[in-house]
Amino acid sequence: MFIKYDEIELIEFFESEPIFIGDEEAAGEYMYVRRQGDFKIILVISTYEMYIKVAVSYKENVIYSEKHSSISEIKGIDKNTLKVSSSNHDIVIINAPQIGVFVEE
Repeated sequence: MFIKYDEIELIEFFESEPIFIGDEEAAGEYMYVRRQGDFKIILVISTYEMYIKVAVSYKENVIYSEKHSSISEIKGIDKNTLKVSSSNHDIVIINAPQIGVFVEE
């Protein structure tokens, strides 16, 4: 299994190409970063291990950071919202009007 997602949706949401972690073809780990003023949201995707790490920082100080396992899909809801589905809960990542992460039980 692996995480289903549309790479174009993620590039449009984060307004940047992913950064490959480790060996580009074998590792299956990607990092997306989006900056908005002094805020930054970071999403690390491990497609093969089926987890994500999401963090929000303000002026290089981490406000929120959490690892979520058993991720099945990442889908764009609209141009400002991503929904990450797992077996336990959903994670909603927002990039406008303000960066935010919500965990829905």
